[in-house]
Amino acid sequence: MVKKKGKFWVCEECFLRYEEKEWAEKCEGWCKKYRACNIEITKHAILK
Repeated sequence: MVKKKGKFWVCEECFLRYEEKEWAEKCEGWCKKYRACNIEITKHAILK
């Protein structure tokens, strides 16, 4: 389950951060299913 850390949502599988919960959930679902990241999802990640 994604977690809110500060103002970002975090994928608990790969630990990428997102501003929107929806993208964090999509990322986590993909990571769990395929054991890899999806470039179309991760392009929405916060990289700071």
